[in-house]
Amino acid sequence: MPAPHVEPIDILLATYNGAAFLRPQIESLLAQDYLSFRILVSDDGSTDDTLAILSAYAQRFPDRLVLVPSPLSGRGALRNFEHLMTVCLAQGRARWFAFADQDDVWLPDKLSRSAACMQTLESNGGADLPCLVHTDLCVVDATQRVVHPSMVRYEGLNPAAATRESLLSVNEVTGCTVLGNQRLLELALPLPPAAIMHDWWCAVIAGSGRRAFIPHATVYYRQHGANQIGARDRGVWARGRRLVLDGPGVWRRVRELGAQTWHQAVALGQRLCERGLDRTYVDDYLRWRCRSRLAQASAYRRYYAGPQLDRLTRWLLWRGFDAQPPSRRYP
Repeated sequence: MPAPHVEPIDILLATYNGAAFLRPQIESLLAQDYLSFRILVSDDGSTDDTLAILSAYAQRFPDRLVLVPSPLSGRGALRNFEHLMTVCLAQGRARWFAFADQDDVWLPDKLSRSAACMQTLESNGGADLPCLVHTDLCVVDATQRVVHPSMVRYEGLNPAAATRESLLSVNEVTGCTVLGNQRLLELALPLPPAAIMHDWWCAVIAGSGRRAFIPHATVYYRQHGANQIGARDRGVWARGRRLVLDGPGVWRRVRELGAQTWHQAVALGQRLCERGLDRTYVDDYLRWRCRSRLAQASAYRRYYAGPQLDRLTRWLLWRGFDAQPPSRRYP
């Protein structure tokens, strides 16, 4: 059953030099069949026509699109989204929030589908827990020609089966599909220096509450060659081509991600400890990361989701990235 369209939602749109694709995205946001929403926009210092486009829409739709000046520009997408999250929480007008990227296109029922699912998550006491809803995406090229109707299948992932443990290593939550509640904002902010991206940090924070995946594409996920994070074909032939063309780079990025996931998990454990929440599963993960590869072998499928080649690569290349066991560092 669709959710009553009365719960206010803040759509958090972070922009930077997005003039080429911004108009179709804003039009798709304004065309949502959900009734109660506004768009909060923060620009990160654009030098193209982005600000002019935003100003024009803000004048035409003052109740729908609100420009939120950023105190500092040029800090990147993560901190731009953090600024929007902070404003959303401080103003307290919205029960739920949604992330939006400047170069995608939303389908008209994106918010209504997610809101109906969120209502289910928040029922029976869930409103006091961090709740997150996310969906599949349709991968398209720069001209909106369909590359693949499902990013989940395109990348060989299974978000419905993801656990709070596997999300520590592999992010299966795509930010531009996320709908979160106020409790999630409260626990997520401020984003720690070790947060890899805003969506991944919100995903691991939701491990202390409830998360639901909708196996339906609600966003045209535009791939245009300049995406900060994009969809990748993870088939054998595509992987082989990337290894041939950039083997050392692939190897380096895998190792770097291993270090980043380690430090993000440490930050999560500290945040849960500060808020008086259970951190046991995070401690268990970090201790497991410190074990020998042979000792890890029986549980690597639990922590490393995705195609088998990805799992084996992480198992072979990732270990703990700190000499101290986690229990000796946490208060």
